[in-house]
Amino acid sequence: MSRLLIMSAGAILALTSVTFAAPEMQPLKISKECSQYTGETPSFCTITESSLAAIPAGTKILYYGPVTGSPYFGSSSAIIAVGNGDSAVGYCVTYDTASPPFGTCAFHAGSGKLAGFQAIVKVTVDDKQIWHWDGGYLLGSAK
Repeated sequence: MSRLLIMSAGAILALTSVTFAAPEMQPLKISKECSQYTGETPSFCTITESSLAAIPAGTKILYYGPVTGSPYFGSSSAIIAVGNGDSAVGYCVTYDTASPPFGTCAFHAGSGKLAGFQAIVKVTVDDKQIWHWDGGYLLGSAK
């Protein structure tokens, strides 16, 4: 009986010591211009550069609110709309009156070529009013 108990304890310790490594995020850098962003729902910006081929230059990022027209901050659902069924869904929060403005976007789902897309990016803007996303992403079935 004690031998069974010791073997059971050993098996439990072996199972609990197994660690599950999270998939490694890949670097993601995106630049976008927002000259056509109006604050209406939806408003959009256009990607001018991207380190991810599945999100090429010319892709629209649509912002659906609830807060898109505040002069102080943005808080919005965001859709990366590549086209042909390729898209990703997330949420962005920006502090627009900070000097310089900054924020964060997190994406949690995608479809088409962006199926399984997950990303988190830091949002900044440069002196030419080009917005930059810098962070990491996963693509595929990783959860």
